[in-house]
Order: sequence, then C-alpha cells, then structure tokens
Amino acid sequence: MENLSKVDGIGGVFFKSADPDRQAAFYKKHFDINLGTWLHQNAGPSVVAAFKSDTSYFGPEENRFMINFRVSDIDALMAGLKADGVTELGYEDEEYGRFFRFLDPEGNAVELWQPPDGDLPEE
Repeated sequence: MENLSKVDGIGGVFFKSADPDRQAAFYKKHFDINLGTWLHQNAGPSVVAAFKSDTSYFGPEENRFMINFRVSDIDALMAGLKADGVTELGYEDEEYGRFFRFLDPEGNAVELWQPPDGDLPEE
C-alpha cells in the first residue's frame, strides 16, 4: 500500500545542550554522527508517536522526548555504550525488534532499535 503521509521522513532532531562539544564527541564516538551536519540514512521505517505524559519509558520525568536510532548491530553499540557507563533505561526483545534505551551524557533519552529480519508486523 502506498504511503499517503504528507511527510516524507524525519528532517532532523534538534535539542539544547549545556556542553555541545561533549555531546558532539559522544555522538561521534558511539554512532559516527557529526552533530550539526547531514546524516544520510538508509531507507526504512520510522515512527512518530505520543506517549502518555506520566510514562517512565524516557527515563526521568523531565525528559519530554526520546531520539530513536535504527541500527543493524545493536549488540556492538550496546557494548560500547555500557563500557562508557551510560545510564541504562531498559532493553526489550519484541516482535518489532530489539530495543535498548539509555541516557546520553546530558540525560537525554536515546533508544536504539534493531528491526527484526524480514517484514515488520502489521499495524
């Protein structure tokens, strides 16, 4: 079925930072992302969703958003993040794939998502 959304994809994620250089070094080291420059990504699914305001899924109550990165080797990324001592929020292995949530150096919620092999389950 053709996607009839008026939006073609995520154009960017923007957030405030007390120490942009430290944040940039963290995202470069773990994800090879140069903050503030283009991130060319592989085609694939993305989700935009609202959670209830009292969710603990994003970690501390003051976190009002979470960045989710689609990845192909969640185990390797988790190992590096854990070695750096990130605050872990949770891990799930579900029909929609594998998920690892943690806080970046400034406490922003980040989730890694490794989709399952094959097609995603229907909505």
